[in-house]
Amino acid sequence: MGTTDEDAREAEALYDDAGQRGLGAAKRLMDDLAGNLEGLDDLTPYLERLVQSVNANIDGCDCVGVTVVMEDRPRTAAYTTAGTLEIDAVQYAVGDGPCLDAFRNGRENLVDFAGGEERWPAFIEGCDPGDVQTLLALPLESDQRRFGALNLYGYARNAFDHTDLALVRMAAQRAADALAAAVDLAGAREVAGQMEQAMASRAVIEQAKGLLMGRHQIDEMVAFELLRRQSQEQNLKLRVLAAQLVAEARSSRSEAM
Repeated sequence: MGTTDEDAREAEALYDDAGQRGLGAAKRLMDDLAGNLEGLDDLTPYLERLVQSVNANIDGCDCVGVTVVMEDRPRTAAYTTAGTLEIDAVQYAVGDGPCLDAFRNGRENLVDFAGGEERWPAFIEGCDPGDVQTLLALPLESDQRRFGALNLYGYARNAFDHTDLALVRMAAQRAADALAAAVDLAGAREVAGQMEQAMASRAVIEQAKGLLMGRHQIDEMVAFELLRRQSQEQNLKLRVLAAQLVAEARSSRSEAM
């Protein structure tokens, strides 16, 4: 699906705000995130496409995740790198942190892990951010309803600037609108159920990524992109392709024994 006239106008507005560097990134994001959900099954692929596009087009961004809160439970609905799941899990366990605060209070949070962050003490004490030094969390809000947060992780301090923020706000709005559409189509309980199914299927996707990383000596991001392209070429859902790869690997190991 291509960009609409409204998309083009929004991209131009971002250009005015972000300057020449942001124009190309804005147009790429617009193209990646264009279109509407036709049904609930479109939600998870859309969020996965969104995090990949944000990661590719935002300077300073090394990982991206989407926290979705449905039925009073937070879940990581899509992500680019499994290493950030621990940061999310600590927030969910202690019930506080920058992503949950963005959801609850509708504010943008920029965290400098190396700078003596004092907000959310339980989260900071329990969290080992690893390589992540900067976390940017933006609320997902559409029609005065909040659904979670868009979370960007940077391996450098001060990873995000004004240009990045303008682009991320647009992506957060698109994610929020997609979630609002899904809730309107199917209801919050059905969306929560789909989030659970997505989390369950993601385990086998992580296994398949690990297989590809070891087989081809590639990193996690490249492995996921390889999976994604192959699923499109074979017209298979990502989780189905991943399950096939894992089953083939297990069969090969059994035959070798």
